[in-house]
Amino acid sequence: MPEGFTKSSLETVVRPVFLVDRSVFLSYSAYIRRIFVGLAGTAHASALVCPACTDSQAILCPSVERIEHPALRLPIFWSQNRKILLDRLLRFKPTILHTFSPGQVHLAHWLSKQLQLPFVVTHHKNPSRWSCFENPIQHAAKVIAPSKPIADRLAEKCPGLQTRIEQIHIGSFVEDQCSCFSRGGNVASLIAVHPLSSLKIFVPFLNAVRHLVLDGFEVMVALMGTGKAEKAIRAHIRKLGLTSIVTVVPPIRPMQSVLSGADVYLHLSDSGVFDAQLLEAMAVGLAVVGASETTSGLLHDGQTATFWDWRDELNIYGCLKNILGQREKSRQLAQNAQTYLRNHNSVSCMVDKLMNTYIQAQQCYKQNQKTAEQTSPVEQAS
Repeated sequence: MPEGFTKSSLETVVRPVFLVDRSVFLSYSAYIRRIFVGLAGTAHASALVCPACTDSQAILCPSVERIEHPALRLPIFWSQNRKILLDRLLRFKPTILHTFSPGQVHLAHWLSKQLQLPFVVTHHKNPSRWSCFENPIQHAAKVIAPSKPIADRLAEKCPGLQTRIEQIHIGSFVEDQCSCFSRGGNVASLIAVHPLSSLKIFVPFLNAVRHLVLDGFEVMVALMGTGKAEKAIRAHIRKLGLTSIVTVVPPIRPMQSVLSGADVYLHLSDSGVFDAQLLEAMAVGLAVVGASETTSGLLHDGQTATFWDWRDELNIYGCLKNILGQREKSRQLAQNAQTYLRNHNSVSCMVDKLMNTYIQAQQCYKQNQKTAEQTSPVEQAS
């Protein structure tokens, strides 16, 4: 029996509905699929509410029902779309709603009131000072933090949520083999998955790569992403004469199969959002090198990653030279990261804790309803 479960918990029906927008789907589809795979082992069904433009077949399981929202794509049908969604959910008979922040929190709050159901929120971004004020997340039955840094910051910035915060690590299937420098040969493959939103993040790194090439290192670099700075980044690559070495492409899915063909994962900056691609890179056994981060809690300098100062070209050059020149040490770093994930980010542990959270949220919600019903006649009499 999973930790925290009771006999009455196991008898509780859990029929979760996941509310996912396009951005959440693109970033966390592997995470959501693993939840569905884990829930498929129970006797309860699940549903996924997502836009029609998403390739939901990549994450759905036979026991999962897909509900397209919005059903009518023109903005003028906003009200009709909500009515259609509500009707579909009434037929599905969910017991709890699960959404993400940033994501469909407002929709989850509205559906919660209409269906008289609790909703939980996975908060995968470091909250700002004002992010919890006047936010529907205040009405969530539970707030799930995928890492300790996010949980601690939520408790600090949103003290009203402290008793409802649950820390549940995102689960990952760790490969038995380590991809880092496992194929032999002299050419090292480096990959970064990062929004192309700012040229200044890429300039020191690209300058460092040029120095490595001049030193005789054979490397291939893939920058995966899209953004407003793409044109400027491509121009800087041409200026440095790196067009045959550095490739800029949009994200390719499934991401794990792409990452498994590389040796080194480049963590170019800490965006303040849990980096699901970083988790996948560690799972397949890539050596991680790059900027320090305070969001995922996955990177520990000298243990699961090597840090550099992203603004210092010489520091980046030195770190990359060590990673590429000391391959056995780099493989050990990648293997340490895989061991860390096996110990802290197992899928079975994630699903058990998630189910426990659903059950607790449902039971607390029912208890609160009973309390409200009992106090209501007293207030009317007074």
